[in-house]
Amino acid sequence: MQQVKATVLQGHRVASGQALPGMDQRFNQDGGTIALQIPEFRKRGLDFDEYFGGKAGEIYIVGTLGCDVAPFTIAIGHPEYHFMDVRWTDKLDKEIPGFKENFFLSPAKVEFGGKSYKALLYIPDPATKLAHLQRPSTIEVIAEKVPNIRYGDSVTLFYNPEAIKLEAK
Repeated sequence: MQQVKATVLQGHRVASGQALPGMDQRFNQDGGTIALQIPEFRKRGLDFDEYFGGKAGEIYIVGTLGCDVAPFTIAIGHPEYHFMDVRWTDKLDKEIPGFKENFFLSPAKVEFGGKSYKALLYIPDPATKLAHLQRPSTIEVIAEKVPNIRYGDSVTLFYNPEAIKLEAK
């Protein structure tokens, strides 16, 4: 594993289903996009409860931490999990009927406050993502619950260098 310093940023909050007024709230009542995607990932061989060793919401976040690794940008390499044509919602059918999305996931760790937390890099394929795009320097991370973490905090991200490539801007 390689490591990089990152800053936790507020994202669109659709992954957790906690989008604020003025943001896209279509997935709030469903518990967020991650809650809708977890069963689809399980069908394809990645059971989050098994990976994290406990239940969603109790052991791990049903949402993402936006980790900004500026001054680097992120390029997708060869993540351990690549799921093609995932139909996880019909709420986007107005934009694209029969909408499907590709996802890349890779085991990782987040270090904060002197402790290490099990994580997965969560990378929706930019080629199939309709909205809620991230900065080129931001990677989303699904992790065990990290007590007291806040936007603006610095974390160390440990990742497989084959999964993502960090490129100098």
